[in-house]
Amino acid sequence: MTIQKMLQGLMALGFSQRAIADRVGTTQPTICRATKGATVSYEIGKAIELFYEEQQKDADTGAA
Repeated sequence: MTIQKMLQGLMALGFSQRAIADRVGTTQPTICRATKGATVSYEIGKAIELFYEEQQKDADTGAA
């Protein structure tokens, strides 16, 4: 799955670009650019991936 699709999934769960940025340690403009297909650093990409996976696990178990 691409970073772009993971970000779309997180936003579909109700996270704002700012909330995602704060959680993964970057800026909102970086998240905005990434949603449009721009590349991000490896570290930010991994942080987005981990956050996405954590949220998917929570959604699957019904946790808030």
